[in-house]
Amino acid sequence: MNTARIPMPGALRWRVMHPLLEGDGSCTLIYDLERAAVFEVPEELRLHVAPALEIGDLDDELLSWLVNEDLLSTESWVGWAGGADRDPLGPASWWNFWAIHRFDDEVHARISPLAESEVREALDAVFKQSFGALRVRLRLDWKGLFPSVRLVERVIVEGRRMAALAHQEVLFELVVDSASISHATAAFLASSPLQVRLLCGTFPATDASPVEQRAWTSGTAPLFLLPGIMDRTNVQCSLAGGARLSDLWSWAKRSGIRHLEVTHPDLSDPETILPPALQVRDYRNDLLAVCDEMASELEEGRIPIDYRPLTRMVRRLMGSEPLIEPVSEPELGWNTGSPAWPDMWSGGDCSGSLFAAAAGKLSGLRGEAPALDPDVSPCRSCWARSLCNHSTLLATSVGDDLREPSSHRCPLWLAETEVALRLYHRLAQCDPLDVLRFLGDSARMPVEPLGRREEPALPKQLF
Repeated sequence: MNTARIPMPGALRWRVMHPLLEGDGSCTLIYDLERAAVFEVPEELRLHVAPALEIGDLDDELLSWLVNEDLLSTESWVGWAGGADRDPLGPASWWNFWAIHRFDDEVHARISPLAESEVREALDAVFKQSFGALRVRLRLDWKGLFPSVRLVERVIVEGRRMAALAHQEVLFELVVDSASISHATAAFLASSPLQVRLLCGTFPATDASPVEQRAWTSGTAPLFLLPGIMDRTNVQCSLAGGARLSDLWSWAKRSGIRHLEVTHPDLSDPETILPPALQVRDYRNDLLAVCDEMASELEEGRIPIDYRPLTRMVRRLMGSEPLIEPVSEPELGWNTGSPAWPDMWSGGDCSGSLFAAAAGKLSGLRGEAPALDPDVSPCRSCWARSLCNHSTLLATSVGDDLREPSSHRCPLWLAETEVALRLYHRLAQCDPLDVLRFLGDSARMPVEPLGRREEPALPKQLF
């Protein structure tokens, strides 16, 4: 049915959209920022939809499709003009620069180095802030070092005791450098309930010197002491200048890694061997290959490696992963001498010394005043602002990568966001139960057949 000529009450407007272009300039997918939805463009419209949207020259067929998908809508949208409290992408996240964060029915908290005698006090503050939540996630970070077994066991015992009293689930993650893994440590981790974030340093480029190659091999050797807990180990590393994601992906598959977190250097790094445009091209091509392999594995009923720069954004698209994560820098860890962060959902006052202290710490960390106002954020006008792992509006931190957006970094981050949208669309074609097993409980995906879910938070044609 052609709806282009059907009169609609009220003034029509286009939703905020971003077309995903192919190499030949055609557009197969459109990302609707307002509804966090990805729409597949009909084949007959793909060649001209992007230029038509850019210049506003819509023919009847394209106009009809936009109206049918509610991409040409009568709904109002205040965007950023109405302030953070009216932004449909969510409230401003300036309050997350502390150690305790709450999202819906889940609380994330970060525990930095502390004495055994301080464990109960620190956890008590966390669980007071988690009142009413179903799940509490505790990240233990001793600057990459492995603390004493006795101390970790004390945290686990106290955390479980407090969670049981509150009828909550508690999960634990330990951040540890691969160099800190010994046979004794591996044996303890295998018998513990800990999730592990394993820091593996920098993956060398293909033409790296023998010394750099040996350093990487030696640094990641302890990884092979953990075969029994790979399902709960997140391997985190960075790409050296000139290193390819495809090579790292091959190494991850050979090593039996199940969860991989990757960062990369600036395009302006003098040690890189390719011009920025070629680096972005190569990285995007490698990302597309990773995306295709992940989706193909799921389509064949196998669980692929969880490449978290992409899957984190997929979870965020599905409205299930917190828009924030505990900042991994030690300076932002829990301080047992400071009061708990006020509960944002109970009307707590966030304008006092706590906010000033948190803002000051972030300022020192990033070298400039934190952009607490969304209206002055450098990401405000970016189409990926509600998804990108580095968006200042989300205040996310990926591992230790807290670098600000810049012309040297954003092209790589935007490539990740675009490919994550494509992966999100591909996952809609897979068995929902396989996707649920792949993304884990935090995805909270429906298990009914595709196309039957009518929740407004997710596009019905996907999930």
